[in-house]
Amino acid sequence: MMKTSNFITSILFAGTMLVSCTDNFEEINSNPNAPEQVSANLLTSTVTSSITRQLTQEGYSDGNTITQLMAKNNFPGFSQFDWGDQGMWDFFYSYLPEINDILEISRAEGSQNATYEGIALTLRALSFANLTDLYGHVPYTEAMAGESDGIFTPVYDDQETVYNGVLQDLAAADAALAQGDAIAGSTGDVIYDGDASKWRKLANSLRLRYLMRISKQRDVSAEMQAIVNAGNYISSNDDNAVLVFSGTSNTDSWPESTGRIGGFDEKSLCTTLLGYFEEFNDPRLDIWFDRNSDGEWVGIPIGLNQDNARAYDDANSPSRLDVELFYFSSTAAEAFIMKNSEVQFILAEAAERGFIAGSTEDYYNAGIRASLSYWGVADEDITTYLAEPTVQYDGSLELLLKQKTIALWNVDYQGWMDYRRTGMPALETGQDDLNGGRYPVRFLYPSSEQTLNTANYEAAVQAMGGEGDNINTPSWWETGTRY
Repeated sequence: MMKTSNFITSILFAGTMLVSCTDNFEEINSNPNAPEQVSANLLTSTVTSSITRQLTQEGYSDGNTITQLMAKNNFPGFSQFDWGDQGMWDFFYSYLPEINDILEISRAEGSQNATYEGIALTLRALSFANLTDLYGHVPYTEAMAGESDGIFTPVYDDQETVYNGVLQDLAAADAALAQGDAIAGSTGDVIYDGDASKWRKLANSLRLRYLMRISKQRDVSAEMQAIVNAGNYISSNDDNAVLVFSGTSNTDSWPESTGRIGGFDEKSLCTTLLGYFEEFNDPRLDIWFDRNSDGEWVGIPIGLNQDNARAYDDANSPSRLDVELFYFSSTAAEAFIMKNSEVQFILAEAAERGFIAGSTEDYYNAGIRASLSYWGVADEDITTYLAEPTVQYDGSLELLLKQKTIALWNVDYQGWMDYRRTGMPALETGQDDLNGGRYPVRFLYPSSEQTLNTANYEAAVQAMGGEGDNINTPSWWETGTRY
């Protein structure tokens, strides 16, 4: 996983990843480097698998940490909020040109294909949404304008502009994928094996995610209800956007299975998650973690420094991740973009807030059922779980978002996004945090941007307000006042 900004990648961003752009970022100009000669099938396979794998690796390593599902007993700097840009800037901007190549191929005479177009629009929306959610203002309208317009120091756009584009891309993806064009060599589609209807469900599910994301700023009721009425969204685990590893190589294996056991053993059950699991009598505890050498479930607090974390680990032996599932097997764990459980919890919150019609409790129960079923819990045990007094929905958004956070295990940083938007479930910093008792709300820009794109970097920092290029400057969608 990339954890530092890379000067070479920034040069590539300025000089070679820039393909095309227009005022509305929708029309894609012809690329003189002849992407039409590259297989859309191969590009789709490479880009989709790389993004899906990286998102899950981020969730496993740091997303679970920031939502206090896991904590580290060694090198715990992230949980102390000793942060930089975390590498996601370089990652997404390095793959966006390939996504635009897929778009060009899908729209070119002789290779026109609406399914590839819809997939590319979905991946572009996913990439830019992640960028703006993690960093704030980001290059968008000029991000791909190097080759076509000679713009190698792109301006940063505000979040509202980026979100307008993201939602436009996803609506366009829905329309393109509705045509159901077959794609040649469907094995290149590592998520849905060429099934355009399932990609359409993913595009609309992402629309639900991002509409909820901005719902403190806008009335999103009509748009969310229209998606629900149309019914083309992820509604069963069969629709989950998952990457199943073959185990035939390191690249095609669950990432942690290819690392050293010492690195795997640095991650432990967090006391916060242990508290949730004990409150709910939750069967996922025994699936995700192993008991310690004394046969007990023990957590480790978030935010301890190196010395205190090691001392706590030596004294208490906190529970490690399940070694059979997350280390010994290269294929048992999967990577994913989005699952049914998340969609059901989005709909539950939307119903609770009055954005859509329907029963909050029914959506809430469906979200829990989808998560437990995905992790192999038997139907009768799920029914028993839903009957637990502490699990039964009581109108509490805190309870709803606590269950959603658990279900977002390994799903990049989505639980953190929910916390930033709602403050739920309530989280406290650890005793050795390095951020003055405040929970951070963004990553820092790469240092290379200060050097290579100075004027636009400084303009973005000024425009964001808050504390500027600081982990405590909130996003546009966090500062809305609708609820």
